[in-house]
Amino acid sequence: MKMNGKIIEGPVPEVIVIPKGENEFVFKALPVLDFAPFEELCKTPVAPTIVKKGGETFPDFDDKGYNEALTAWAKKKNAWTVMTSLKATTDLEWETVVEGDPETWPNYLTELQKIFADAEVSLILDIVYIANGMNQKKIDDATKRFLAGQGQDQNT
Repeated sequence: MKMNGKIIEGPVPEVIVIPKGENEFVFKALPVLDFAPFEELCKTPVAPTIVKKGGETFPDFDDKGYNEALTAWAKKKNAWTVMTSLKATTDLEWETVVEGDPETWPNYLTELQKIFADAEVSLILDIVYIANGMNQKKIDDATKRFLAGQGQDQNT
């Protein structure tokens, strides 16, 4: 794909280096571009239907069971996204997280918290979230560079 005659490069990893004693742990995160593998393992919950007088049916988005299932599904999707994004990290191995077992996916956080301080865990998760969606600072910086470039072009 091209834009303005320039080839748009593929995903670029976000990187954070966490120093621990004499070791440096390099975490890399790439954006998740395909959620089909997640959807194969965890189908999106469907709201039950309500039959109203006259036979009309409507989804019951207020159903307690549906909302609980949707919350559990969202937590699994977040955990799967973190795990999948962090696959870009060389030689990262989880002890209690099994790729094909959705019930184990939330364990990624427990594993990180056993080794890293809360601030360090936040930094690791930040690169995942940045890789999977621009943060406002990046957008603002890119906009400033673009507008500065427009000003230069207009003044020459």
